[in-house]
Amino acid sequence: MASARRSAEERRVRELVAGLTAVDGLVHLRTRFLDRCTTPVEGDLLEPADPHALECGIQATVHFGISGNITDVLPRIRAARIASWGAQTETGQDVPGAGGTVAYALRYHRDRGKYPDGTLMPGPRLESPGLRVDWDRPGMPLPYEVEKPAPCPSGGTGRIYQRCEIVPAAPMSLTAARARYGTVLVFDVLGPDSGDVYFTVARSR
Repeated sequence: MASARRSAEERRVRELVAGLTAVDGLVHLRTRFLDRCTTPVEGDLLEPADPHALECGIQATVHFGISGNITDVLPRIRAARIASWGAQTETGQDVPGAGGTVAYALRYHRDRGKYPDGTLMPGPRLESPGLRVDWDRPGMPLPYEVEKPAPCPSGGTGRIYQRCEIVPAAPMSLTAARARYGTVLVFDVLGPDSGDVYFTVARSR
């Protein structure tokens, strides 16, 4: 059962990555794919135990260079339809002013990150359940990225299965990518961090 669910989830994640990779203007730099099963903490007086004794999930982080302008690429990401980004109306349009949407991100760049009264707008990124797209803003690199993106993790407490791959094995550094493309974009499939797991085993009581 776990093997079948793993295969289905891996296929879903790889299709998401392929869908974004195919967007014109995105140049693939690096993909980190991580499949792991862990035993959540048993809990204590301050934190209740997780209801699962075992959780398995897949995460992926994909870095791209942007060839051209981000405001040209964002509508293409929406047109790729790999997800509904942010709050949508009944007709599938972006809710006006809602963060996490392509419309908000385009407005942010058009207005240089400021409301009409001069106050700063919250930074843009695209959000959908279990998915996130973020990118460099003018003069502001990705807020949570570092020069050397996370390598494959070593074994850790509570981890009973792990499969990790990085493609290509020796990717371009983000510094070199910014020098070549100007802007770096990152796509995250959040996996277990968002509660999206493909297999669980309930904790015995």
